[in-house]
Amino acid sequence: MEVVFSPKGHQIASISSDNTVRLWDIEAEKCCHVLRGHEGGVANIAYSPQGDQVASCSWDSTVRLWDVATGECRHILKGHDKKVPSVMFSPNGNQLASASNDCTVRLWDVERGVCLHTFRGHTNCVGCVVFSPQGDLIASASDDKTVRIWDAETGVCRQTLTGHFDEVPSVVFSPKGDQLASISHDMTIRLWNVGAGMSRLISSGHNDTVNQVEISPKGNRVATCSCDSTVRIWDVDTGVCRQILRGHSNSVRSVAYSPQGDQIASGSIDRTVRLWNAETGACTYTLAGHNGLVCTVAYSPQGDQLASAGADRTVRLWNVISGECSHIMIGHTKSVDGIMYSPNGNQVLSYSEDSTLRIWDPKTGVCNHTLTGHSRWLRCVTYSPQGDRVVSGSWDKTARVWDVGTGECRLIFTHNAEVCSLAYSPKGNQIASGSVDGSVKVWDTEEGTCLWTLVGHTYMYTVTKIVYSSRGDTVISASWDMSVRLWDVTSGQCRAVIQDYKNGVTDIAWIESSGINYLVAGCDEGSVGMWQVKSDEVSLRWMVATTELDVEDATIQDVQGLSQIDKQLLTQRGAVGEPENRLRFCGLQAQGPVGYGW
Repeated sequence: MEVVFSPKGHQIASISSDNTVRLWDIEAEKCCHVLRGHEGGVANIAYSPQGDQVASCSWDSTVRLWDVATGECRHILKGHDKKVPSVMFSPNGNQLASASNDCTVRLWDVERGVCLHTFRGHTNCVGCVVFSPQGDLIASASDDKTVRIWDAETGVCRQTLTGHFDEVPSVVFSPKGDQLASISHDMTIRLWNVGAGMSRLISSGHNDTVNQVEISPKGNRVATCSCDSTVRIWDVDTGVCRQILRGHSNSVRSVAYSPQGDQIASGSIDRTVRLWNAETGACTYTLAGHNGLVCTVAYSPQGDQLASAGADRTVRLWNVISGECSHIMIGHTKSVDGIMYSPNGNQVLSYSEDSTLRIWDPKTGVCNHTLTGHSRWLRCVTYSPQGDRVVSGSWDKTARVWDVGTGECRLIFTHNAEVCSLAYSPKGNQIASGSVDGSVKVWDTEEGTCLWTLVGHTYMYTVTKIVYSSRGDTVISASWDMSVRLWDVTSGQCRAVIQDYKNGVTDIAWIESSGINYLVAGCDEGSVGMWQVKSDEVSLRWMVATTELDVEDATIQDVQGLSQIDKQLLTQRGAVGEPENRLRFCGLQAQGPVGYGW
């Protein structure tokens, strides 16, 4: 899920894997528009600079432009043929750039909804696209290990920036637009001179994954945080590492500059937030209080307050001058994965794994709005194929069908235990629900009656996932009892059972390709398999299974060529010690006929 504020800060747009975009009026405390039309999960959204339009991109390979006032779709931008993970408006709002897994970047005319240019050159998925501050250049980052800079007017590739040794997931322009920073899965950061196309900075200082890169407000420094427990400050002009901020005892998940650029905040898995002097690198405060990993940190626009949030389900507000915690904001029921201030600083928005959004007053710490609605926490939610209904499954042992237009509860289906999985039939006339007690129930959505109670999974082994076949004649259920079952919807009989796993089955998917039906299932131990389904016959096509190798009496002295970080990891994981200690290595072993694989 992702949320963004409108430019004026009076509205929030949120996206979800349910294929919708929702616009929320902060003042009125309500959802003003549900933007439907995408046929796949929505990957990214962006407001136009004027705030009158929202662009959304999706797994369905399209980009949609929406009118914020009416909620109507102005344009459907078609041209990409694979997932579109990134969109961005030009600074003047007249153009929109989109990046796709089809290896292209497209530039669109916002008013007419037509494609102006298709930028070709990348040889792998393009995951990020950004405009320069002046709007004359577009930068794209790709899994082909390169960054490309394009002329926004002509569509010509001006520069191909090579040097990374792994996928490049993100790029960002400096405030002046003369520098470009890129991060890569090769654990490096590179700073490029846009005019010369030369790499001014090669960061190989971190010893583990780089989690975030942040450019200072003045654009003369770059801060990076890493799984190696450090924050590093780099000089933009020379590429020299000015500071290594050490103090965290575990991976640093988030880093942020204060608006004035004189302070840096970092949040870590070690449950602390640290404030650093950006010039000297000295740690001015260690902010302790979170009872779980800190996922994110954010400064207020004025720079006098810092917000942090994490796995302990709380949002905390800190006075950056005194280091005191001014408010502990409690309300979320699961890890809070993201926080941000409104542009005017009057609200703090938090979003959580509990599927709720909360808007807080940073002066009082009071929650002004909660965008949620169930008596107990939800385990599963899905829309009807028509989009006019939504069904939710809860720990209150019920599944509830809601009218999306009115918000009224239309039907209540009851289980004997918690409801943990749901699926609509392709026609929307049935709902299948799975429970912690191992049962599956099939319901008539018009009458609200239970058509079948499907019993076969081991009692009290959770039904983790349910799907319908594409024709709607079969319900497929997965369970912690290490099996997958295929049920005939007409008779309620079990057609087939798959029992090839050694642990609970966590996820399943139905695939129809060239008239042939396939079922893919994943397991808690890491195994993945695919079966071909023909009527009542199910045959294994391939499986990638996890195997384990036990190494008795392993010590660092027995292994050659280890780096220092490898030695530390082996020590942490028990490779060194008494002879009875074991080090267990996991690997992948492929099974199945030649020519099939994952």
